[in-house]
Amino acid sequence: MASLEDQYQKAWQLYQEESHHDPDREPYKSKYAAREIFEELKSRLSKQLDEDDVDDSEGAFSEEGVDGVGLTRARMAAVVYHLGVIAVDTEEFSTGEEHLNKALVIIGDECGISSGVSSVTVGDAEVAAAALLGTEESLSESSETSSISPTVIAPATVALAISCHNQLGILWSHRANFMTAKRHLDRANKLYEEYQKQCTKPPRTINSLFSSSNEKENSGDDISGLDTLEKLHTLTFYFLAQIYGHIGAPEKSAWYCHSTLQRQLASKDYDPIDWSINAANLSQFYQGKEQFRVARHLLASASKVLSGHEAEVDTPQEDAHDAARRHEKYRQCKADVARCWGRYCLVLLQVSCDRAIPDDLPEQQSQEECQPQEEILDKQLQFVQLEVSDLESEVAASPGENFDEARPVFLAGLRWLTTAREFYTLEDYAGDYVSIVQEMSHLYKALAFFEPSEERRCKMHKRRVDLLTGLIQELNPQYYLHLCRQINYEIAETYSAMMDNKLSLVESAGSEVTPPQAKKINTLATSSIQYFLHYLDSLKDTSTGEQPTVYTEDSVRPALVAWFHLGRLWSKLIAASQQTKLQNLSQSLQNYKRLVEYCDKNPECQSVMAQELAVCREMVQLLPLKMEQIRALTS
Repeated sequence: MASLEDQYQKAWQLYQEESHHDPDREPYKSKYAAREIFEELKSRLSKQLDEDDVDDSEGAFSEEGVDGVGLTRARMAAVVYHLGVIAVDTEEFSTGEEHLNKALVIIGDECGISSGVSSVTVGDAEVAAAALLGTEESLSESSETSSISPTVIAPATVALAISCHNQLGILWSHRANFMTAKRHLDRANKLYEEYQKQCTKPPRTINSLFSSSNEKENSGDDISGLDTLEKLHTLTFYFLAQIYGHIGAPEKSAWYCHSTLQRQLASKDYDPIDWSINAANLSQFYQGKEQFRVARHLLASASKVLSGHEAEVDTPQEDAHDAARRHEKYRQCKADVARCWGRYCLVLLQVSCDRAIPDDLPEQQSQEECQPQEEILDKQLQFVQLEVSDLESEVAASPGENFDEARPVFLAGLRWLTTAREFYTLEDYAGDYVSIVQEMSHLYKALAFFEPSEERRCKMHKRRVDLLTGLIQELNPQYYLHLCRQINYEIAETYSAMMDNKLSLVESAGSEVTPPQAKKINTLATSSIQYFLHYLDSLKDTSTGEQPTVYTEDSVRPALVAWFHLGRLWSKLIAASQQTKLQNLSQSLQNYKRLVEYCDKNPECQSVMAQELAVCREMVQLLPLKMEQIRALTS
């Protein structure tokens, strides 16, 4: 009969290596074969434990006892753990939970089980209730305060115990019971901390429990055990980041995500592409909190790590298919990081615009009081292993106050988005391509805010129109209806802004409108009207060809604002005759009335349209009087 060590190695090879090559029709073939061997190992170890009349004292897992009965129990726990992981992998979640909890019992961590909700220790009804509640009420005692037996954090078992809790955290997360998942992960975190405080000897890996004494002497197990423990702790942080995101604690989630990235850098154990995209995505959270220095540092770090990986990507490979796939993954990651840079620049410009508009925010003194806290946070969230000051110097990390400060941010953002667009082509990634072009348009819009020249501002809006009209011509509304609606709406708003700029130029000149100026203003106004109508036409009921009696929740405000714009645009048209002016005002009145009538029939919309509705009600009263005056003059 094969030795325990040989049997374990055979099962481990089946699970860890050969399972990756299983055919699609038998995806679990190797894992099932590994499970059979682990079951045999479990039976053999059970017999040994019975023969040895196991002592359950706390010393069973000490270093002194690890080569005797304690080793047998540790091996049994490891085998049961592997059976649990295989069960989870093969979607036998209840069986997997049972095995993982049993492994914890074997090594003396019953308290770790009671700090969660387990179908092993409570009835199915209680499990279901706990899953629905997802609250701390289901705890007899929290994972932070549950007692920790010395056997659980012994060098032979600490990695095993943390692995069990990590796996249980994943399992409960799959069940969408995030609070129970969190408690298991908190327990894993606590076990790591207590081991660091209490133990001076290095931990053992799970695999080393099945190594012969000669193999152990030659394997450098002290180093691999420490590395394994640190990797497990990093995984705990990674899973906690996901859990905090699910339970509505984004700041905690971001902290654990950043800590995961920090630990991966420190251990040099990470995939450069995954690390870069995770760092870039995390930057989006901090820029949303207007912590631009942190966001910029994350993006610069992502670019630094990714550029360091470029040479490896270009290294020739024997397998051409793998090389092509790896290169494509790198190109997509590079595009994603560039896209995040572009969004960073866009958000920075938009915040600059918002801050330039006077409002009722607290005094400057209170803003200055917040500054030291932000600076401290910046230092805490820096990756000291990376030198990225050159990349950070390429773009600002604070909102601009004028055109000269906004322009470099605009140019950087446009450059990054252009890079992203080279990968996300319209043919292969229509949705992403449209989103990138819209972000380019928004960059021009934000820069135009700071442009003092009305004429140059109008040219910037014209660039937006060129970008968006080119886009709408390429999209089939049958397949991209939602995107076409967005683009038509934005084009309409842009034409309206251009009309306002032209009117402002005429008014500032203090002279009569010339025929060429009137033609230009009317062209812009009618173009805006045309695209607002395209948007509204897309909302029509396909069976009746009419506007819906009630708009959907996500379209009600855009639709009503479109009617409001139409009323205003018709009134801005410069008429060559009084009769034409009457016709334009009549169109204006109809659109204002439409908004008022809709809000009167649907009172719940009045709060959403409060400002516009007040203007419309006033115009419904004033326009008929104005029209009567015009008729009187022409009669």
